Amino acid sequence: MTFGKVKGQARAAKILSGLLESDRIPNALLFTGMDGIGKTLMAVEFARALLCQDRSPAGACGFCSDCLAVDRRNHPDLALVNAQYQALLEEKEPEKQKILHIDTICHVRRDMGMPSMLGRWKIAVIENAHRMNASAANALLKNLEEPIPRSLWVLVTSGREQLPRTIPSRCFAVPFAPLADETVRAILEDQGVDPERAEAVAGLGEGSASRALELAAGEYPKALRAGPLAAFQAADNLPREGYLARSQVESALFALSQDLRLKHLQGALSFAQVERPLRELVRLRQALRSNADAKIVLTLAGLAAESASAPL
Repeated sequence: MTFGKVKGQARAAKILSGLLESDRIPNALLFTGMDGIGKTLMAVEFARALLCQDRSPAGACGFCSDCLAVDRRNHPDLALVNAQYQALLEEKEPEKQKILHIDTICHVRRDMGMPSMLGRWKIAVIENAHRMNASAANALLKNLEEPIPRSLWVLVTSGREQLPRTIPSRCFAVPFAPLADETVRAILEDQGVDPERAEAVAGLGEGSASRALELAAGEYPKALRAGPLAAFQAADNLPREGYLARSQVESALFALSQDLRLKHLQGALSFAQVERPLRELVRLRQALRSNADAKIVLTLAGLAAESASAPL
């Protein structure tokens, strides 16, 4: 059994293939590892294999109506629970869904309690499971303690330690590893990123393809180094919505930090040149998470990064 769409996760693929081949499927799986390494994609591929009408040792057929429905994300027996899912239920913006609420989990529980539409499995994939509040986690725990036959919960998380201990203890854990730079570069190119740009940012993602994609698509750190007033101009161009501005500044801080580290590793900047700017960027990230003004943080971050190139 292979999971060809998921790159760089041979160990996780082997574990899941073993479960499928033995036909001994736990009622709950816990996919753990950093963001952007294929956990959710693997969860969907595993669900597709379970739901496939014509599964073979090579995996899901990819052509039956079930496989196609999973690819379209509209299979009646598969729920992908994430910010978009909750936003539809609450009729609010997806960007504001920072916590998974009990009403969302209860909605999924009711659906999971219904018979399978096609007589196979009922599957729920919960992205960022660590974002469940205490009430939501307790509601889910009831299903994990009293599982319904041929129902599967897949909890995807980059923060296992943030989950109540009772949740992981009732799940079969599948660890995912950070991606190699070469794998990240290949993923970027598959997503249409220019090969030269992909090569430049692959190592900045620290093993995360989503981080690298974010860096490849964004304007940072270049936008903050386009002249003496660049940091101020970038701050003025931030979105008015606070949650969007904060997200963009968080990305900028990460991009600046990684750019400085890469230049140091390449020998372009000495440790003495990058030490203070990196410390300042860490301090600014903490300030941002404590609700400091996003514009001020971005301005100071640009100035801090620029100071690394100043003569000692």
